[in-house]
Amino acid sequence: MATLKYDIQREIPVVLRADVVVVGGGPGGVCAAVAAARNGANTVLIERYGALGGMASFGEVSPFMSNHACGKYLTKGVFNEWCSRMRKYLESEIKQQHFDESYVDFFSRIVDKNVTMLVLEELCLESGVKLLYHHNLCDVIMEQDRIKAAVFSSKSGFAAVEGKVFIDSTGDGDLAVLSGCEAMTGNSDGLCQPMTTCFKLSGIDRSLYPDRKGVNEIYDKLKAEGKIDCPRENVLWFNTWSGDTVHYNTTRVVKKSGVDASELSEAEIEGRRQVREFFHFLKAHVPGCENARISSIAHHIGIRETRRIKGLNVQTSADFDAARKYPDAVARASYSIDIHNPSGCGTYIKKIAKDDYYEISYRAIVPEKSVNLLMGCRAISVDHELHSSSRVMPPVCAVGEGAGTAAALAVQNGTDPSQLDGKLVNAKLRENGVL
Repeated sequence: MATLKYDIQREIPVVLRADVVVVGGGPGGVCAAVAAARNGANTVLIERYGALGGMASFGEVSPFMSNHACGKYLTKGVFNEWCSRMRKYLESEIKQQHFDESYVDFFSRIVDKNVTMLVLEELCLESGVKLLYHHNLCDVIMEQDRIKAAVFSSKSGFAAVEGKVFIDSTGDGDLAVLSGCEAMTGNSDGLCQPMTTCFKLSGIDRSLYPDRKGVNEIYDKLKAEGKIDCPRENVLWFNTWSGDTVHYNTTRVVKKSGVDASELSEAEIEGRRQVREFFHFLKAHVPGCENARISSIAHHIGIRETRRIKGLNVQTSADFDAARKYPDAVARASYSIDIHNPSGCGTYIKKIAKDDYYEISYRAIVPEKSVNLLMGCRAISVDHELHSSSRVMPPVCAVGEGAGTAAALAVQNGTDPSQLDGKLVNAKLRENGVL
C-alpha cells in the first residue's frame, strides 16, 4: 500500500472534562454511563452518530436474545428500565393487536429501534449524563499507561475530552487498541463471525405466511437451483409488534473484517445485495409476501465479532461448560454458544445446563495494559467461543453497568480501575439490585 507523509502539529481544544468518559453509545455504553452517573460520578457519553442505541438502533438488531435462568432474565438494572420504558411507548400497538398478557411478555424481547433512541436518551439525561454526539474517536493522549484524553474528530475539527476513568464501549475495542492494549481476534484461523444486514418487510399477510419450516423449504429449493446466493443455511425471521411486519436477520457476509475500513465498506454493499435478493425472493415465492414492501434497512451492518481485549482474566468456553461463578462477577449469562460459521454455511449451537448460568469476572473487563480503562461492550477478555455467548445485548448491558459502577467506585476511592477490588464492584451491584 502506498503511503504519504502527513504531519500534524496543532493545539487541540479540550471540550470537556469528566470523572468518567464513556466512548460509544450502544447498549453497553448507555448502561455504563447511566450506572456511573447514578453512582455519583460526573459522566460524559460520547457517540459517533446523532442518537444512542448502537446496533439496537443503527444496526436494527432485534430481538433481545434470551438470557434467562429459571424463567427470569439474568440481566436487570438499566436493561430492565430500557425494556419497560420501550413497552410503554408501544402500548397502542399492543392494544391494537389485542395481544394477551402472555403474548406481551413473550414479545417484550422485541427491540424497536426508533423507540430505543428515545428511551436511552431519556435514561441518560435523567441520570445526569452529559451527551456529546457526532464525535468520532480517532486517537488518545497517553501519560505512560494512563489515558489522559481521548481525541475525536467532529464538524468543529479535532476535540479532546479528559477524564479520570475511561470506558471503551465502542464494541470493537477501538479506545483500548489506540491506548496500546492487546487485542485477540477471531477463531484459530483469525476469522470472526459473519456480519448481517437486518431489514424489515411490511404489508405481509400473516394468515398466508408459512411457518419457519415452510419458508425454509422454499428457500432450500431455490438455493439448490442457484437462484439465491447467500451463505446462510436458512431464513431467520422474527415477529414484530406490527401484525403485518416481519424482521429478517438472515443475510450473511463472511470473511470480512469489521475493523478494516475497506472490508467494512465491501460488507455493507454485499449485505444490501443480499437484502435485494431476499426481498425479491420473498415477494415472488413466499405466500403472503406478494404485497410486501421494504419497511426499513439497518443503517449499519450488524457486527457480531471483531476484537476482544486481553484482560487480567481471559475467560474461555470452559467457564460456560462448568457454569463457573466468580466472587468478583459483574454480569451473568446463559445465552447459548452461538457461532455463525465464519467461513460460510452453518451455525454451531451449544446450550448451557438447564436453568444455570456462568458469570463474567470484573478482571475480564479490566485490560491488561492500562490503569484507568474499563471495557463496557462486547470486546471483553474472552475466547472466540465464549464471546459468541457473551456478545448479545442483555449480557453486554450488564457488562456496561458493571463497568460504569466500577468506574464510579474507582473515582470515589481515589484509585484506578486496575487496582480496584472486583469484590467491591460485585457488592455494589448487589446493593443496587443488579445482581
